[in-house]
Amino acid sequence: MKSLKIIIFVFSSYLCAIVAQAETLVTDLSQHVIEITSQFSGSELLLFGAIERHANESIQTDEIAVQGLDYDIIVVVQSNPTDLVIRKKEKMAGIWVNNEGQIIRNIPGYYVLGSTRSLDEFLSREKQQELGLGLQNLTFTNDDGEELPAYKEALIRNMVERGLYLESSGNVTVKNEILFRANLAFPSNMPVGDYKADVYLVRDGNIIVNHSTDLLVDKRGFERVIYNFAHEYPPFYGIMAVIVAIAAGLFSGFVARKVS
Repeated sequence: MKSLKIIIFVFSSYLCAIVAQAETLVTDLSQHVIEITSQFSGSELLLFGAIERHANESIQTDEIAVQGLDYDIIVVVQSNPTDLVIRKKEKMAGIWVNNEGQIIRNIPGYYVLGSTRSLDEFLSREKQQELGLGLQNLTFTNDDGEELPAYKEALIRNMVERGLYLESSGNVTVKNEILFRANLAFPSNMPVGDYKADVYLVRDGNIIVNHSTDLLVDKRGFERVIYNFAHEYPPFYGIMAVIVAIAAGLFSGFVARKVS
């Protein structure tokens, strides 16, 4: 009798463990490296995956119930956070000039969020804020840890206009509650560096699985040489840039005189 109770307990624990993690995500990208060359004008990647279920309704008992199988997917792609200097423009003597500035810490240079439908339809505002999902839930603070709502609004507006920040819904599709896909667009002015693609599986208002995939955006060829030179020897790069600009101006003037 005691042995039977032990077997029942072990079997029940096994079923509970299965149901506790009733799903896993398998995700991947169509490519893991975006190469920026002189011909680069933007890129588009496919993020795809599948929902693996480890439990189904056939194992449901009076003590163990498998929840509903209606899923939502959230996809967030962002670059590694960096520090940005934001300056406020003011009009002085009829001229717009940069005035007061703030250093904003740990801000992604690229942030795109997509989902099966609007986040408010399946995820509470509190949960969105807790996980930092959505442009308005990004944290903008200075060295003192102070929130900067005015700078935050201006930066988001600027990044959206440049195509570096985007939040949309309905662009993640799920087929047969198993397969999902999302097309990701990257503009030509995207920053280089390490990126991360996070996929969240949501059911009944709760995020039950999260999976991350790495992505690298890197300059290649002649662009990499120029990029390295500019970062390793900034004074010389500045001097060369001025010389090239002067030479281009002189050459343009010479050609204009010859043509005329």
